[in-house]
Amino acid sequence: MLVGIVLAFAAAVFVRYVLQETGTTQSAAFYVGIPAVIAVVVVLSAPSRSAVGIVMKVITVLLLMSMMLLGEGFICVILAAPIFYLVGAIVAVAVDKVRRHDGLKVMAIPVLVVLASMEGVVPATTLPGATTVSAHRVVAASPAAVESAWERPVNFDADLPGVLSWGFPQPLNDSGGAFDVGARRTVAFSGAHHRLPFLSEHHWGEDSTELTFEVEGRTPNSARLRVVDDSTPIASWLTWNVADISWHTVDPSHTAVELDLSYTRELAPAWYFGPIEKFVAERAAAYLLDSLDLPR
Repeated sequence: MLVGIVLAFAAAVFVRYVLQETGTTQSAAFYVGIPAVIAVVVVLSAPSRSAVGIVMKVITVLLLMSMMLLGEGFICVILAAPIFYLVGAIVAVAVDKVRRHDGLKVMAIPVLVVLASMEGVVPATTLPGATTVSAHRVVAASPAAVESAWERPVNFDADLPGVLSWGFPQPLNDSGGAFDVGARRTVAFSGAHHRLPFLSEHHWGEDSTELTFEVEGRTPNSARLRVVDDSTPIASWLTWNVADISWHTVDPSHTAVELDLSYTRELAPAWYFGPIEKFVAERAAAYLLDSLDLPR
């Protein structure tokens, strides 16, 4: 079985290298293809009665090894694990049944897995990824105070809440800036944490990164900021497009504030990463509104 584990790891590393060289590590070929290859290698070298269980254990070991040897981050592994287990289990069952001649019909499953792994590899197999998420708050402030709060540097002293604290880059500071068309503001993010000497350096690197916006449009009660540069690790998961900010009076002492964040999903498959990215982006929009210096 040790030979199977070594072969599975070698096969996974080889496929990862090929995908890196071809620029398709964000496609389903990575998140569907790699666990499928692992499952095939392990099943063909494992006792048939325990093939699926062994595949699950091997995937677990390889995911942990990817953090130690390949520089993958905790959040990357956590988000990839469910689809790795799902694809690994499906392919393991199919290959095991074929090996035991329990019906050639199950060969359709590997074929479907191969087709599924093609998503995002070329433009023709890439599904639309444009998405917009929103956050809304009612604050005890005037519209003028809301506009002023947006133009001041946002305070990111509060810890990231919920899923955002699982290893995503931490916003450090915001340059602030008026909502004048053409004006720019930059948000700096932390780099990866320093790792112990025997662990591979995080592939994000330890240097801080930046997300830069430019004011593209302006009305008396709204502003549109377009992202013009993104050096953060999130850029490999999604492409931020625009942030639409608006506010309006609710009553003499309260103002409603809304933030719409538009982005394009870069990871595939869409059925898996689409909901995950939307969930995280919604939390990010809410965190940004909650970080404004405004009374609730």
